[in-house]
Amino acid sequence: MVNKKISALYCRLSVDDKLDEESNPITNQKSILAKYAKEHGFGNTRYFVDDGTSGTVFNRPGLNAMLEEVKAGNVAVVIFKGQSRIGRDVLEVGLLKRTFEENNVRYIAAADGLDSAKGFDVMSVFRDVINEFYVSDCSKKVRAGKRANALQGKNQGMVVYGYTLDEKDNSILHINEEVAGNIREAFNRVIGGERPAAIARDFNARGILSPAAYRVFSKGESIESMDTRWFTWSVQALLKNQTYIG
Repeated sequence: MVNKKISALYCRLSVDDKLDEESNPITNQKSILAKYAKEHGFGNTRYFVDDGTSGTVFNRPGLNAMLEEVKAGNVAVVIFKGQSRIGRDVLEVGLLKRTFEENNVRYIAAADGLDSAKGFDVMSVFRDVINEFYVSDCSKKVRAGKRANALQGKNQGMVVYGYTLDEKDNSILHINEEVAGNIREAFNRVIGGERPAAIARDFNARGILSPAAYRVFSKGESIESMDTRWFTWSVQALLKNQTYIG
């Protein structure tokens, strides 16, 4: 039966997983699963891959394609490297396992020693919990890191209009005096009672490039096909940006 039906080899990699362990890249996962399938006599193998997809997301092209084959009765066994590859949400992973069982599909986590043919494995439940905790823990660490950098005044995203990055440390911003005057002028005029729409019209009349157009122009790229105008909303966005507070 195994040889007539598909032996589904499922691989998943997310951005976070690239920092997790050296053996996670898709090519390595494929190699590990192919070797496992060969050594254990699973034929008619087919890969189902999701590259760059979080384990907390379960609407994935590769997973969906595999589940279609499962529900159609075309799959005998699903093999994945470790339980975290199938997902990092206890409830969703549990539902997936139930789907496999309802369709008489054997599932195996090669690196974890999980094999549904051996019956219930209590340790697999603990591993699912740990896998979900990993995502939560990483999220907390990322938020804490961003907060710490923010409190130190370090840049963490796209360079805001009116600033340039330090040549040696891209977390440090320097004022770009070439356009800084436009920002100061906009703030002073609003403080003086002028409306953003009027400021946008005046900037356009004077040929001042919008932030988006200036960003492209400053890179030496063509802006011929761009709309270089300021709009009311673009002035308002500038005024609301807390980066200018200092």
